[in-house]
Amino acid sequence: MKSGPYPLKLRAILFLNQYICIGVMLGLLSGCGIVPPGISLAHTMLDVILVDKTGKSSGEHVLSEVTEKDCQFIRFIDTNKICMTRKEYEDYLFSLNCDTYTWDIIGRVKCTNKDLTKETK
Repeated sequence: MKSGPYPLKLRAILFLNQYICIGVMLGLLSGCGIVPPGISLAHTMLDVILVDKTGKSSGEHVLSEVTEKDCQFIRFIDTNKICMTRKEYEDYLFSLNCDTYTWDIIGRVKCTNKDLTKETK
């Protein structure tokens, strides 16, 4: 007995094709689906090594070369300026009015004062 205009086998194929198309579209439209996994993994490993050795990722190095300024993406959280000249960065650090400056593993400045300890935000 049929319960629709198409036989059961054809409905199952159409149903499956619909989900395959959705999966392919999501894969192609997401950032992960475009770059092959091996290349993505190699790039991530290179970035981990670069950040360990230089404090900057490959994207930050390229942006620094193009703009001829010191660029770090994490600065956007604190200053809304990714790239700064040396003078701009020094002025930013002095504006924090810290007794002691420290940097965490991702490059954010932490400010320590004698009276209290605060993180810059």
